[in-house]
Amino acid sequence: MIRHDWSRVAIAIACATAMMAVLLAAARPATAQRQISADVYLDKALGMWFGELIGNYAGRPREGYVVRGGLVYDVAWNTVLATNPWVADDDTSFEYMYVSLLGQSASPDSTHIRDAWVANIPATSVYIANRQARWLMDAPPTGKSLSPPETGSFRNNMHAAAIDSQITTESLGSLAPGMRQRAADLSGTFAGVSNEGFSVHAAQFYAAMYADAATKSNVVTIIDDALAVVPRSSRTYQVIDAVRTFRSNQADPTDPNAWRACQTMLYDSYGSAAGSKGRYRGWTESTVNVGLTTMALLYGGGDFKRTVEIGVLGGYDADCNPATAAGLLGMIKGYQGPGGGGGILAELKAITGNTSYTPSDVYNVLGSITTVTQVAQLFAAAAEMQIIAAGGSVVGDGARKVYNLPDDVAPTPIERPNPIGPGGLVGRVLAAGGTVSVSASVAFVNTAPDRQNLAAIIDGITDVSYNGYRPYWTKDTIIAQPAGGDWYALSFQRDMTFNKVIYYEGDIDYNGINANPRTVLPYGGFFEDLTVEVFRGGQWQAVTGLAFSEALDPNSYYQTIEMAFEPIAGSAVRIRGNAGGTEQFTTIVEIEAYGAMGIAGDCNEDGVVDAADYIALKSRMGQESAATWADGDFNFDGDVDWADLQELMANFGTRGPGTAPAAPEPGSVMLLMFGAAALLRRQGQGGQVRRRAIIGRTSR
Repeated sequence: MIRHDWSRVAIAIACATAMMAVLLAAARPATAQRQISADVYLDKALGMWFGELIGNYAGRPREGYVVRGGLVYDVAWNTVLATNPWVADDDTSFEYMYVSLLGQSASPDSTHIRDAWVANIPATSVYIANRQARWLMDAPPTGKSLSPPETGSFRNNMHAAAIDSQITTESLGSLAPGMRQRAADLSGTFAGVSNEGFSVHAAQFYAAMYADAATKSNVVTIIDDALAVVPRSSRTYQVIDAVRTFRSNQADPTDPNAWRACQTMLYDSYGSAAGSKGRYRGWTESTVNVGLTTMALLYGGGDFKRTVEIGVLGGYDADCNPATAAGLLGMIKGYQGPGGGGGILAELKAITGNTSYTPSDVYNVLGSITTVTQVAQLFAAAAEMQIIAAGGSVVGDGARKVYNLPDDVAPTPIERPNPIGPGGLVGRVLAAGGTVSVSASVAFVNTAPDRQNLAAIIDGITDVSYNGYRPYWTKDTIIAQPAGGDWYALSFQRDMTFNKVIYYEGDIDYNGINANPRTVLPYGGFFEDLTVEVFRGGQWQAVTGLAFSEALDPNSYYQTIEMAFEPIAGSAVRIRGNAGGTEQFTTIVEIEAYGAMGIAGDCNEDGVVDAADYIALKSRMGQESAATWADGDFNFDGDVDWADLQELMANFGTRGPGTAPAAPEPGSVMLLMFGAAALLRRQGQGGQVRRRAIIGRTSR
């Protein structure tokens, strides 16, 4: 009989156990501490899909209704829950197509996405930004066919700020359970088909909520978590935060009608009221609807029916908003919940997973009809691909199958804050304490709506894709444009030297919300041609050597047109051209002028050409490259030479506003005469003198 030293055995077992734990930890995926069973996920996916369908059907009768304070309407629950088959619209049909595509590849590229659209979606079956995107995929009458994200950009899609992407990609977030950033990135890829900027941020916010809902259940926490993927400089962040703040400041947000005050706030600040500054784009726009969806979730308190009802009664896109909110609750609760007997089924009691689903807006994707359960299974298969691609794992099979979820990487959204001031000469003059005035062929000075705030075209904001600002326009009650065309001008207190103007174009005013602007002429918003003029000698004078960075294109919006020309001095500069469209008006985001704060010869830009300027030029005479205005390069050709000296000599003694010369001091005149003669002699000696001048400056 073998006798054991049980104390040593115990120690050995303990050591072995500890070692095994280390080995198992090393062998286990790094993120195995976060798990979800495959059965639980499938149940959540089924609850999510039913939630979207139910919310969509509940709100369809009130889609597009807008009332300050909310609608008065009773959701026909018995009718909604008895639906069979569920016939999709744009709230679910695109996601059905996308999840089918993601079942084939975890990271489809823009070509795959475009091909799926072209194969499955006729342009006439979809609306708003989606319709524009589909048209852009075909070769238009003027221009080439485009692929995402060009099809959704502000430059190409006249509805880039609409709701489309946030109602066609939110459920894709469920494919990245517990991974907010991956969900946001996935949603962003598909959202770029139809939208850009703050409206894509709304889609990413929704997707991040759906991802978070796989592992969390508190709606407030989920909203806070998801908001981390949204840039703080985005209009989307602002409206979501406005809803959160409003509710937190209410005396009793649990009052059954407390949401109506929040809806009033959204109507007044983000809807058609004056408080929106004209940034409201109609009931299909992104911002007000993401605010209303957030409102429904917060005031619904996690109750499925109540959340759907508030989403419907909020109005605007009153089927899409409750669909998104109900889908999220379905993802949180599941269809039956863990162990069965719970989930949304316990609240609704009248739906079955074998109910038919028809993706009516898309064709040729896994057939034309399926069941809700089969759709959930598609989501589960695609989710497994996303989990593995992100570094997680799928282990076991059957009832023992488990998803090991990767870490939830901290979101790092890209910010685009508004600049603190204008660029170019306007910014420099203002920073120096001067003043600049702006004028236009049709001048509105109403600062309430963006469209009539002329001062905004020199506020420094050139990109409106995040902030949602609207461009200024010259649209008035007179259809014909002013004689000579539309124009925008910058005027300064004294003469400047101009050599470039940048025109940041605005949007078009479409003639029909679902019209193709390439075949149906818009009301206006663009120039048909353009020139630059400078005010000098009491009149406007056309510049010479005008060159455009890109051609004007009526089918491209928000173009950035740089117009370079030969340097010319004057007290004002303007762009002028014929306005296009049936109502002949133009739009503008910003205008910038470049050059120098003075006339040729004024090296130090103090408003007078004097001995100090001559000395500055003399010290740089012969510099062959990288020369600046301060060095004496007055024709912007990069060097300081005889031509620059001639400019200084011609303007010597000029000071103050205008070009009237003041009498220079005799000493200064003599200095200039003798110095110029010396420089002329050196100039006549050719390149050797120039090289010696450069070497001499280096050796000092």
